[in-house]
Amino acid sequence: MDEYAGRVLADRYRLPRPPADEYELVETRAFDTYSGQEVLVRQVLLPEVVAAEFGDDDPDTLGESARRALDAARAAAAIPDHPRLVQVFDIFVEDGSLWIASELVSGRPLAALLAERPIDAYRAAEVASDVLTALRTLHAHGWTHRNVTTGTVLVCDDGRAMLGGLAAGAAQEALCGYDPLPEHVPAMSAAEASDGAADGAPRDPAAWHGPRSALEQERARQNRITVVGAVTERWAPEQAHPVHENWQLSPPVGPPADLWALGSLLFRSVQGHPPYPEENAAELVQLVCAEPPAFAEECGPLRPVVESLLRPDPEERPEAEELGGWLRSLIRSAPEPEVGTHTVQLPTDPAKLPVKRRKGELVKRRRREAAADPEGLQHRRHARGKQARVVKAKRERVKRSEVMQEHFHEEQVVSSRGPAPDGTAAAPRRLGARLLVLILAVLVALVVFVVLLLPHRDSSTDGADGNRTVPAEMPGSGGGKKKDPEPSATAAPTHTATKAPPKAPTHAATTVPPVAPPDLGADFALHTDPAGFTVAVHTGWLRTGKNGKGQVRFTGSDLTMTVVPGRDKATGDSDDPVAYQLVEPELADFRASSWSSAAGLQAVTIQGHQAAEGEYTWRDANQQSIYGRNLAIQIGGRYHVVLIYGPDSQRAAVQRAFDKVVETYAAD
Repeated sequence: MDEYAGRVLADRYRLPRPPADEYELVETRAFDTYSGQEVLVRQVLLPEVVAAEFGDDDPDTLGESARRALDAARAAAAIPDHPRLVQVFDIFVEDGSLWIASELVSGRPLAALLAERPIDAYRAAEVASDVLTALRTLHAHGWTHRNVTTGTVLVCDDGRAMLGGLAAGAAQEALCGYDPLPEHVPAMSAAEASDGAADGAPRDPAAWHGPRSALEQERARQNRITVVGAVTERWAPEQAHPVHENWQLSPPVGPPADLWALGSLLFRSVQGHPPYPEENAAELVQLVCAEPPAFAEECGPLRPVVESLLRPDPEERPEAEELGGWLRSLIRSAPEPEVGTHTVQLPTDPAKLPVKRRKGELVKRRRREAAADPEGLQHRRHARGKQARVVKAKRERVKRSEVMQEHFHEEQVVSSRGPAPDGTAAAPRRLGARLLVLILAVLVALVVFVVLLLPHRDSSTDGADGNRTVPAEMPGSGGGKKKDPEPSATAAPTHTATKAPPKAPTHAATTVPPVAPPDLGADFALHTDPAGFTVAVHTGWLRTGKNGKGQVRFTGSDLTMTVVPGRDKATGDSDDPVAYQLVEPELADFRASSWSSAAGLQAVTIQGHQAAEGEYTWRDANQQSIYGRNLAIQIGGRYHVVLIYGPDSQRAAVQRAFDKVVETYAAD
């Protein structure tokens, strides 16, 4: 009550004390001494010519213009309540002014928000959707709001928008000389307005229905320019047109005028300025009638909606139902808000926060419970059958967990942590962290073993000891004897794969090309190359000459085979074939790729020669996945390299060609 120490209206509403430099409170908060609630009191300023008609504040002695304003405001207040409409409680006349006591909404006018910064198109569409819901309710009761402005649209704290100002707008229209009441709503007395009994009854044919001549129409228009002022939302073209002889044929003021106001409101909310200049009310009225509105360049997705609402012809503006569909579609397509510095953090209830326990407390508590109830009879007295077995198994797991924790406490925690400052023993470290580290270490070791150390197994080409074997000895390898080509790879004894090659004779040995294995197939044939090697090549592949890198290439069917016959020496750090593949020039594309993987890299023995093979996957310059198989063999102190690669989808073809190469490659 100390805050409301100003004047008292109608012996009921106590106003706050105004500042020293302010004498008129057009709209302010007030305290209702009857209900004990805060309300919003709006003062409708009456022109001097109307104020002279008042003999006193008794409604029965009011003049004609004042009575029309009072009746129009009371009729507007009799509309049923709606969640999107501000409720009006009381309307009275005092001290030559019309006062409207309405609901005090927990929010801010849209004008206050736009004074800080414009809003985006999607937020404006949300506000417009709520305002349109309120307007459709008024239109269903036959009313036209005529007062949709940034001051009458209230944005609540929860984000929804509400529409007020209906009673004040109706009173202003009546003061100017118009009739804002619908045809089915008659003028009401104070008692009828409080009861709402006259709503829906037909109006008296002899009642006043607005200007009756062109002179009265023009006079009402001029009065409206003075009372309403330069507010674009309240000057739809049908309200701003000058009066002519056939003024009764002008478009009536109805729901399209409210849609014009809504379009102007959207324009102002997003653009930050109205569609017409508002320096002077008379000039604004002329511009609305003669010029199109400004371009809605910054309205984004709202631009077609705004332009359709600001059309000069009321018949060309969209219907309320169609407009609602547009706004709902735009709201559904709104992007997700960015979580940043403007995010509002909700307060947290400290009572609901988890209690931070001392480490080891749960273990000790579990031990105490197990000691107090060793058999678990207190909580499992009625357990039978399967349920009893499940409980027993859980108890055993708990005991095993305690044993593991004790082990870690004794061997690791106690040795790594000293006593606490108060002399007590330090709390044990979390068991889960150590178990996680142990599991990760085991997994890493397993991956390294599989990739680098696990020998390649192949039922068709691998021996029992993991070394790769081929059915026939490679010519030029130093062997002086010819093997019988008939036995297959599986029939060859396993000890031949690891047996050291015999010493080469001092005289020049005659190189005998290998005989094609029986399973070479019709699509592969042995090729003796001038570069000094023999290998199985697909019958459809083409050979390209030896390039400057010592490479011979065969291409065909989306695959490429690169053969390097003895270019690099097997000396120094590259004496190990596995280490050589890590720096092999033919795998430069694999190492340079932003995404690559290797598998199956292992050391093998082929025809008594040390070798290494592996499979590689990488992405080329076109981001296409490439799969390749690589073989590096030491023959005569030099490396013979075979690389077969192609699209990742051709893995089977690459593997088949690679197997043929391993079985048939020979150095001349």
